[in-house]
Amino acid sequence: MCAAGYDPIKRIWRGEKSMPLYDFDCSIGRIIHNNLKNNPKKVCHICIEDGKTVTSQQILNWSVRLAQNFEQRGLRHDDVICISAKNSTYVTPAAVACLFNATPFHAVNPILDINTLTHVLTITKPKLIFCDAVDYEKLKTASAAWTPELITVTGKVEGVTYIEELLSPTETEMLYRPKTLILGGDQTMLILCSSGTTGLPKAVCIANNMLDCSNNFVTAESVVYCPSGLDWVTGILSLLWSVANGCTRILTNQSFSENNFLELVVKYKITIAILAPVYVSALVTYPAASAEKLASLRTVFVGGGWMPSETLQKMQNLLKNGVIIFMYAATEFGQVACAIFSEKLGITVGKPLPGIQVRILDENCSNLSHGEVGEICVHHGRKWSGYYGNPIETQRMQDSSGWFHSGDLGYFDENNNLYIVDRKKEIYKCLGMQYGPTDIEAAIAELPDVQEVCVVGLYDEKYGDAPAAMVVKRPGSTLTGDQIKEHVSKRLVVEFKQLHGGVYFVGELPYNANGKVLRRTVKEKLTQAYLNGL
Repeated sequence: MCAAGYDPIKRIWRGEKSMPLYDFDCSIGRIIHNNLKNNPKKVCHICIEDGKTVTSQQILNWSVRLAQNFEQRGLRHDDVICISAKNSTYVTPAAVACLFNATPFHAVNPILDINTLTHVLTITKPKLIFCDAVDYEKLKTASAAWTPELITVTGKVEGVTYIEELLSPTETEMLYRPKTLILGGDQTMLILCSSGTTGLPKAVCIANNMLDCSNNFVTAESVVYCPSGLDWVTGILSLLWSVANGCTRILTNQSFSENNFLELVVKYKITIAILAPVYVSALVTYPAASAEKLASLRTVFVGGGWMPSETLQKMQNLLKNGVIIFMYAATEFGQVACAIFSEKLGITVGKPLPGIQVRILDENCSNLSHGEVGEICVHHGRKWSGYYGNPIETQRMQDSSGWFHSGDLGYFDENNNLYIVDRKKEIYKCLGMQYGPTDIEAAIAELPDVQEVCVVGLYDEKYGDAPAAMVVKRPGSTLTGDQIKEHVSKRLVVEFKQLHGGVYFVGELPYNANGKVLRRTVKEKLTQAYLNGL
């Protein structure tokens, strides 16, 4: 096997050899059980909404009791439990109990509209659904076709089981041991929805072997903030760091706000934060944000989308005692690369992580070399169970040789650092020439009065995919669309990258629950405005 780096013959980049901490078939449930049992007094999480500080011993007790209840119900590895609830005290033991019992849980965001919610639940048809009382009727309607049992984790509904009713001590809990994996390390342990930014979400199977809780930046002394719920991979990561590594998680179900984030950092001395690009952009322009208030932060993980290098540099200027880690990952194949941000290198996600292979493909599926842009393909050497109940889309994502076709465009520099350029599916053609929206977005973002921007292609008989920009101005700005067009014309002199589709100002961009821009929603809104001549 070739060493880490670049293989010039095969044109494949490789990370170092993977050195797992645990046996391949060791369940994540067993790892978590051992950590919770050996650190009983450690604070596992602090829930902002109910004010509860929860120890590892409490999480262990609740999780074991729930797991025993699952076993009594006859729930197995080939069943599915759904957790469709916002972050709260009892969501953690519900998830851990699933991992103990080796019954996969399908994490679904409850704020999804009823049609999307029905779509994603129908894929897995869970036998049990944990939800908040406020969403009970919505989830009952979405799952009416097979009528699973619903259990509330916050709030009570008459005639419906409340989770605390299942948390009474049992006579055998001290003897409990997590279930072994019938299918070994490849066994599916959780199911996440794909982001749904370009279409309806798919149900992504995540195997036990993908739940790697090791991280050089996380220790038992870390205090972690992540606004994502369990329906997002970063929410899963912060959960695992808490229950398997022993750090303390600051738990909140409130949407990110600059002021709230600053208050939490100061009050709880947060050392690690996981932030989407939109949150970083908002924070660096927030007047009250200061290096003094962010002094406890040691690491800020950023991922899930593109952002200007200038914005990351502004964030770095606020982190006098910390660094920014820019990540590249996908729900389907996990983390590929990460790098400490430096102004010199710009927006690179760094070199492939241990055990990861990457190649860059052109349109003829030939491997490209340094500096050549193509589709990023990833191989992690492990079995993937695919999209739940969707073999056709599974084959489109992963080929017969095990390579995941990411749909992202990128390239490697001469030092083997990976750069993400754009989404393959979001490449448009104007006046017969292809363009990516991020080039135009980067130019618009240079204007100091621009807070957020998203560029899409709108169909036009003359231009093809006419570039159009949805822009959020900073408060008090008098910036005009013509000024933006003029700036783009100076920065991007080619005609096919000009804003022939127009500039449209809005109060905010449409985002999914985890801070990713819903480009399809942007395109739908701008198409309507374009057709109406607005």
